[in-house]
Amino acid sequence: MTTTVRAWRVAMPLATAIAIASLVIDGVSHGDFVFWDFFGYFTIQSNIIGIAALLIALPFTGRERPSWVEWVRVSAATYMVIVVVFFWWLLFPTMEGGPSWEDLVLHLASGIVLVADWLVEGPRRRLPMRHLGLCMIYPAVWLTVVLVRGATDGWVPYFFLDPDDGYGPVATMIAVIVAAGLGICAALIGLASWRVATPSHDVSGAVD
Repeated sequence: MTTTVRAWRVAMPLATAIAIASLVIDGVSHGDFVFWDFFGYFTIQSNIIGIAALLIALPFTGRERPSWVEWVRVSAATYMVIVVVFFWWLLFPTMEGGPSWEDLVLHLASGIVLVADWLVEGPRRRLPMRHLGLCMIYPAVWLTVVLVRGATDGWVPYFFLDPDDGYGPVATMIAVIVAAGLGICAALIGLASWRVATPSHDVSGAVD
Protein backbone atom coordinates (compact mmCIF):
# COMPACT_ATOMS: atom_id res chain seq x y z
CA MET A 1 0.00 0.00 0.00
CA THR A 2 2.85 2.43 0.74
CA THR A 3 3.99 2.11 -2.89
CA THR A 4 0.52 3.05 -4.09
CA VAL A 5 0.35 5.99 -1.69
CA ARG A 6 3.74 7.25 -2.86
CA ALA A 7 2.59 6.91 -6.47
CA TRP A 8 -0.50 9.08 -6.06
CA ARG A 9 1.42 11.58 -3.94
CA VAL A 10 3.59 12.16 -7.01
CA ALA A 11 1.05 11.63 -9.81
CA MET A 12 -1.77 13.80 -8.44
CA PRO A 13 0.33 16.93 -7.87
CA LEU A 14 1.74 16.52 -11.38
CA ALA A 15 -1.71 16.11 -12.94
CA THR A 16 -3.04 19.06 -10.95
CA ALA A 17 -0.14 21.30 -11.97
CA ILE A 18 -0.63 20.33 -15.63
CA ALA A 19 -4.36 21.11 -15.42
CA ILE A 20 -3.69 24.53 -13.87
CA ALA A 21 -0.98 25.26 -16.45
CA SER A 22 -3.36 24.26 -19.24
CA LEU A 23 -5.97 26.76 -18.02
CA VAL A 24 -3.31 29.48 -17.76
CA ILE A 25 -2.10 28.79 -21.31
CA ASP A 26 -5.68 28.79 -22.59
CA GLY A 27 -6.43 32.10 -20.86
CA VAL A 28 -3.25 33.71 -22.18
CA SER A 29 -3.92 32.48 -25.73
CA HIS A 30 -7.42 33.99 -25.63
CA GLY A 31 -6.12 37.25 -24.15
CA ASP A 32 -8.34 37.12 -21.06
CA PHE A 33 -5.88 35.85 -18.47
CA VAL A 34 -5.59 38.05 -15.38
CA PHE A 35 -3.11 36.68 -12.85
CA TRP A 36 -4.79 37.99 -9.68
CA ASP A 37 -8.24 36.91 -10.85
CA PHE A 38 -7.24 33.42 -11.97
CA PHE A 39 -5.22 32.67 -8.85
CA GLY A 40 -7.90 34.31 -6.71
CA TYR A 41 -10.30 31.42 -7.19
CA PHE A 42 -10.81 29.13 -4.21
CA THR A 43 -10.57 26.15 -6.56
CA ILE A 44 -7.13 27.09 -7.84
CA GLN A 45 -5.74 28.00 -4.44
CA SER A 46 -7.18 24.87 -2.82
CA ASN A 47 -5.64 22.67 -5.51
CA ILE A 48 -2.27 24.35 -4.97
CA ILE A 49 -2.62 23.68 -1.25
CA GLY A 50 -3.49 20.09 -2.18
CA ILE A 51 -0.31 19.80 -4.24
CA ALA A 52 1.71 21.07 -1.28
CA ALA A 53 -0.03 18.71 1.16
CA LEU A 54 0.70 15.61 -0.92
CA LEU A 55 4.31 16.57 -1.56
CA ILE A 56 4.91 17.44 2.10
CA ALA A 57 3.45 14.07 3.12
CA LEU A 58 5.49 12.14 0.52
CA PRO A 59 8.69 11.76 2.60
CA PHE A 60 6.58 10.61 5.57
CA THR A 61 4.79 7.82 3.70
CA GLY A 62 4.34 4.86 6.02
CA ARG A 63 5.70 6.80 9.00
CA GLU A 64 4.31 8.95 11.78
CA ARG A 65 4.13 12.60 10.81
CA PRO A 66 4.38 15.80 12.88
CA SER A 67 0.99 17.18 13.84
CA TRP A 68 1.42 20.27 11.64
CA VAL A 69 1.72 18.00 8.60
CA GLU A 70 -1.52 16.27 9.57
CA TRP A 71 -3.31 19.60 9.93
CA VAL A 72 -2.09 20.63 6.47
CA ARG A 73 -3.34 17.34 5.05
CA VAL A 74 -6.79 17.39 6.66
CA SER A 75 -7.19 21.08 5.80
CA ALA A 76 -6.33 20.42 2.14
CA ALA A 77 -8.79 17.52 2.04
CA THR A 78 -11.46 19.72 3.63
CA TYR A 79 -10.98 22.48 1.07
CA MET A 80 -11.15 20.04 -1.81
CA VAL A 81 -14.37 18.48 -0.52
CA ILE A 82 -15.83 22.00 -0.47
CA VAL A 83 -14.57 22.56 -4.02
CA VAL A 84 -16.07 19.30 -5.30
CA VAL A 85 -19.45 19.79 -3.61
CA PHE A 86 -19.88 23.44 -4.56
CA PHE A 87 -18.74 22.91 -8.15
CA TRP A 88 -21.06 20.02 -8.92
CA TRP A 89 -23.93 21.43 -6.85
CA LEU A 90 -23.87 25.13 -7.78
CA LEU A 91 -21.51 25.81 -10.67
CA PHE A 92 -21.72 22.85 -13.03
CA PRO A 93 -25.50 23.22 -13.62
CA THR A 94 -24.86 26.76 -14.93
CA MET A 95 -22.18 25.66 -17.42
CA GLU A 96 -22.76 25.02 -21.10
CA GLY A 97 -21.60 21.61 -22.28
CA GLY A 98 -19.84 18.95 -20.26
CA PRO A 99 -16.89 19.40 -17.94
CA SER A 100 -13.44 19.75 -19.44
CA TRP A 101 -10.63 17.39 -18.48
CA GLU A 102 -9.22 20.23 -16.39
CA ASP A 103 -12.53 20.43 -14.52
CA LEU A 104 -12.45 16.70 -13.85
CA VAL A 105 -8.93 16.96 -12.44
CA LEU A 106 -9.39 20.13 -10.38
CA HIS A 107 -12.99 19.62 -9.27
CA LEU A 108 -13.12 15.86 -8.80
CA ALA A 109 -9.96 13.74 -9.04
CA SER A 110 -7.88 15.98 -6.78
CA GLY A 111 -10.55 15.90 -4.09
CA ILE A 112 -10.96 12.13 -4.28
CA VAL A 113 -7.22 11.55 -3.99
CA LEU A 114 -6.76 13.95 -1.06
CA VAL A 115 -9.61 12.38 0.89
CA ALA A 116 -8.37 8.87 0.08
CA ASP A 117 -4.85 9.87 1.07
CA TRP A 118 -6.11 11.15 4.41
CA LEU A 119 -8.22 8.08 5.15
CA VAL A 120 -5.63 5.52 4.06
CA GLU A 121 -2.77 7.20 5.90
CA GLY A 122 -4.51 9.10 8.65
CA PRO A 123 -2.75 10.44 11.73
CA ARG A 124 -1.23 7.96 14.17
CA ARG A 125 -2.29 10.29 17.00
CA ARG A 126 -5.73 11.87 17.21
CA LEU A 127 -5.91 15.53 16.23
CA PRO A 128 -7.61 17.50 19.02
CA MET A 129 -11.03 18.83 18.04
CA ARG A 130 -10.40 21.99 20.06
CA HIS A 131 -8.06 23.08 17.27
CA LEU A 132 -10.66 22.48 14.55
CA GLY A 133 -10.57 26.18 13.70
CA LEU A 134 -7.11 25.70 12.18
CA CYS A 135 -8.83 24.20 9.14
CA MET A 136 -10.71 27.44 8.55
CA ILE A 137 -7.88 29.97 8.80
CA TYR A 138 -7.23 29.96 5.06
CA PRO A 139 -10.93 30.07 4.02
CA ALA A 140 -11.46 32.98 6.42
CA VAL A 141 -8.57 34.90 4.86
CA TRP A 142 -9.78 34.05 1.35
CA LEU A 143 -13.34 35.21 2.10
CA THR A 144 -12.02 38.44 3.59
CA VAL A 145 -9.96 39.18 0.47
CA VAL A 146 -12.93 38.36 -1.77
CA LEU A 147 -15.20 40.73 0.15
CA VAL A 148 -12.60 43.50 0.01
CA ARG A 149 -12.04 43.02 -3.71
CA GLY A 150 -15.77 42.87 -4.38
CA ALA A 151 -16.23 46.19 -2.58
CA THR A 152 -13.24 47.87 -4.27
CA ASP A 153 -12.43 46.61 -7.76
CA GLY A 154 -15.72 44.73 -8.23
CA TRP A 155 -14.18 41.31 -8.88
CA VAL A 156 -16.16 38.41 -7.46
CA PRO A 157 -15.06 34.82 -8.17
CA TYR A 158 -18.43 33.12 -7.75
CA PHE A 159 -21.98 34.33 -8.32
CA PHE A 160 -23.10 33.27 -4.83
CA LEU A 161 -20.66 35.77 -3.31
CA ASP A 162 -21.81 38.67 -5.50
CA PRO A 163 -23.08 41.52 -3.25
CA ASP A 164 -25.24 43.07 -6.00
CA ASP A 165 -28.34 41.71 -4.29
CA GLY A 166 -27.12 42.84 -0.89
CA TYR A 167 -24.81 41.38 1.69
CA GLY A 168 -27.52 39.32 3.38
CA PRO A 169 -27.37 36.42 0.90
CA VAL A 170 -23.57 36.70 0.86
CA ALA A 171 -23.42 36.47 4.66
CA THR A 172 -25.70 33.45 4.56
CA MET A 173 -23.49 31.71 2.01
CA ILE A 174 -20.37 32.53 4.04
CA ALA A 175 -22.01 30.99 7.12
CA VAL A 176 -22.81 27.89 5.08
CA ILE A 177 -19.22 27.63 3.83
CA VAL A 178 -17.77 28.03 7.34
CA ALA A 179 -20.19 25.54 8.88
CA ALA A 180 -19.59 23.08 6.07
CA GLY A 181 -15.83 23.45 6.42
CA LEU A 182 -15.87 22.81 10.15
CA GLY A 183 -18.23 19.87 9.73
CA ILE A 184 -16.17 18.30 6.94
CA CYS A 185 -12.91 18.73 8.85
CA ALA A 186 -14.43 17.18 11.99
CA ALA A 187 -15.84 14.29 9.94
CA LEU A 188 -12.50 13.61 8.27
CA ILE A 189 -10.70 13.58 11.62
CA GLY A 190 -13.33 11.23 13.00
CA LEU A 191 -13.20 8.90 9.99
CA ALA A 192 -9.43 8.62 10.27
CA SER A 193 -9.58 7.65 13.95
CA TRP A 194 -9.20 3.96 13.11
CA ARG A 195 -5.45 4.55 12.78
CA VAL A 196 -5.09 6.33 16.10
CA ALA A 197 -2.93 4.38 18.51
CA THR A 198 -2.73 6.76 21.48
CA PRO A 199 -4.45 9.91 22.75
CA SER A 200 -3.38 13.06 21.00
CA HIS A 201 -0.47 15.18 21.95
CA ASP A 202 1.80 17.26 19.82
CA VAL A 203 4.77 15.25 18.56
CA SER A 204 6.32 18.30 16.97
CA GLY A 205 5.66 20.84 19.71
CA ALA A 206 3.82 23.08 17.22
CA VAL A 207 0.16 22.25 17.75
CA ASP A 208 -1.75 20.29 20.36
